[in-house]
Amino acid sequence: MKQFRKHRIVIFTLIFLFVTASAHSQKDKPDKQPEADAGIKNEIKTALEKWNDAAKSRNLKQFMELYDNSPDIMLVGSDSGEIFMGREQIENWATKLLSFASFSWDMKRIDIDANGNTAWVFMDGFMVVTNDKGKTRKLPYRFTGILVKVNNTWKWRLFSGSAPGSH
Repeated sequence: MKQFRKHRIVIFTLIFLFVTASAHSQKDKPDKQPEADAGIKNEIKTALEKWNDAAKSRNLKQFMELYDNSPDIMLVGSDSGEIFMGREQIENWATKLLSFASFSWDMKRIDIDANGNTAWVFMDGFMVVTNDKGKTRKLPYRFTGILVKVNNTWKWRLFSGSAPGSH
């Protein structure tokens, strides 16, 4: 018993350190499991494909359904003056744009991250523009977007595009 009393401070110190280290390691773990991350990334990739298909097929209704209903949604195009706020402005712009050409993106690089019901995406690749006469141009293009999950559907809140000089 004397020996236990003699070493109890050491034993209690070791237990305290073990409990503290264990709690600390739990605190530093990410909130999401890798499987959940992969699932969310696949959902967002699917949303990007739907959005890409809607622009390519010039389906304005489907294109606009992929934007959130918030009056604060924003689309910033790569051309000067292309800053549109709210569904009405974005839809007016998209109506004009899709009336003379289809647009799609050849997405060479896609980075996605999410936190809860909010996600961001970065794409680097090419914008493919096909006019009414069937002439196609492929231009270097990048975009960044913020999407929110609404009723189990990822919707755009912000799109910001840019046309880099060259790859």
